Formats: sequence, structure tokens, C-alpha cells
Amino acid sequence: MNPNLQYLEGHTVGAQAMMVLGYVVTPLQQPPVQTWYDSQRELLRTQNGFMVGLTGVKNYISTTQYTWAEPNQQGVQLPTGKTYSQPDQQIFNKTVALQFVPIPQALVNTKNSVLRKRLVEATKQEKQTLLWFQELPQADSDIPYSLHAFTSTGSPVYGSQCLTSATCIEWLYRSNPIPKP
Repeated sequence: MNPNLQYLEGHTVGAQAMMVLGYVVTPLQQPPVQTWYDSQRELLRTQNGFMVGLTGVKNYISTTQYTWAEPNQQGVQLPTGKTYSQPDQQIFNKTVALQFVPIPQALVNTKNSVLRKRLVEATKQEKQTLLWFQELPQADSDIPYSLHAFTSTGSPVYGSQCLTSATCIEWLYRSNPIPKP
């Protein structure tokens, strides 16, 4: 990997991609939005480790706008709500409240995730603890929760989100974590 570039590895069932950071936009009073590209014209946009948009795959999310809380005691900034559109699912401008709970690294399930397993094993070897947050699922939703990991300084290193109950995507920052704004 070119040390002058930043990389993100993305996985979904049956597919994986190494993505490179294309550009960063910083909306007013919000965390920066990173746009990641791969060689197959797939595009993933993240904001503070949360998926903003995804194109080039089935069940893509065209746009997401988050409402952000103030950073917690560890410096992690989590969203409290989102408005998103998912045209393949006939969802347009749906607004949902988000609630996250911290989970101990020892309780992170790595069973079905190559990236999560690799990350947890690497942090154990380096004796480093990540801050993990799990989204509490909506009572009326059949879509599983999302899961996110941050460094001890609040920078995102891992994210996982489901687009449908059968289609999930996860990503792992492969170069230095994106610095906080």
C-alpha cells in the first residue's frame, strides 16, 4: 500500500474491496465526510465512521444525514438520529432515532466477520483496547443493529451496518485512523 494514501477495506457477503480515500468534505459544525473509491466504481461515504452513502451495490443507500451528539467522555461522537434514502427498498427520506450502548471488547462477536476478528486479534496482541458501540435496534425494524469501534482518542477504526436483514457491509480503516475534526 502506498504510505501517502489512506485505505479502507470493505466486506459484504461474497465480495470485498480495498478502497482508497478520494476526498474529504467538512460540513459546518459536523464531522468530516470521507469518500472512498474502489476499482469497480463502488463508492462508500463515511462520516466519523458511520455510513453516509453507498453506491455500486444492490440495496445501496443514496444519502444519509445524521444528527450528532456532543462527544462523550472518551471523545467519541455518536449520532442520535438519521434521515436516509434507500431506493431499492422503496425508502425515501426516512427518519429514525438512534441509540448506542458501549460494549466491552471481550463481548464483541467475531463469528461471521473476517474484519472484526482481525481487528480484535490485532488489538489483543498490541494490548490496545478499542471503544465499541452497538446500535440498539428499533422495535419495529427487522434490520439488525450496527456496530462501531473507535480508538481511545475517539477516531473511528471499524464499522458495520446492515442494508437489509440479509445484506450487511462492514469496513475497516487499513491505514492510520481518520483524525478527529
